[in-house]
Amino acid sequence: MSGAAGRALARAGVAVTLASALYACLHHALPSSREFPERPPLGVQIERAGRALTGNALIEPLAPDAVSDRRKEEYNRAAPADWPQFRADIERSLGLYDGFDGIPANQWLADAASVRVGRYRRLALVLLDDRLWVNSTATACTRYLAVELDVLAGAPNADCGGRTPNYDAVDVFRSLLATGTITGVEDGVDRDDRVHSVSRFPFLAAP
Repeated sequence: MSGAAGRALARAGVAVTLASALYACLHHALPSSREFPERPPLGVQIERAGRALTGNALIEPLAPDAVSDRRKEEYNRAAPADWPQFRADIERSLGLYDGFDGIPANQWLADAASVRVGRYRRLALVLLDDRLWVNSTATACTRYLAVELDVLAGAPNADCGGRTPNYDAVDVFRSLLATGTITGVEDGVDRDDRVHSVSRFPFLAAP
C-alpha cells in the first residue's frame, strides 16, 4: 500500500471514529420520545389579559367582596361567546367613572343625547370585545389604545397600538373613562424601573 493510500485510509478511519462518537453522544444526550413526559391536559381557564383593568375596574366594583370576586372570576373564565353577558355590569360601572370629574357624558364614546345606562352602551360594547388591536403597518409603538382611538374617536395616528410593557395603560384607561382624554387621571406610577424592548423577544427587560 502506498504512503498516500495509507494516509487516506487513516483519515477515513478517523472520520468514521469521530462520527460514531458524535452519534453515541447525541443518542445518549437526547431522550427518546418515550422518555419525554406527556403534555398535561389543559384545564379550566382561570384568567385572561386583554385590555388593562376591564375586569378589576368595571365588574361589580361596589358589590360586597364575595359577590364582586365571584363575578370577576366568571368574567375571567368566560369564553368569547359568553362575553356579552357582562355588558350590563360594564355599563353600570362606566356611569360611575363618567361622574368622577362632575361633568356628565364627557367619557370617551359616551352618548350625551342618551340617558341613563344606554349612554355608555357604545364603550361597553368596545370593551366587551376584549382583544388588543394592533396596526401592523405602523413603525412606532408609543400609545395605548391607539388603534381604537383612531377608528372610533376620529383621532388619526400612525401608532401600532396594542399594549407594550412601556405603556402607562392604567392612566390612559382611567382618563378616557373619567375625562374622555388620554391624560388627566394618574395613579402616581408613570413608568417601570426599566425600559423594555418593543422589538426584541422576550421584550421584558431583565429584573
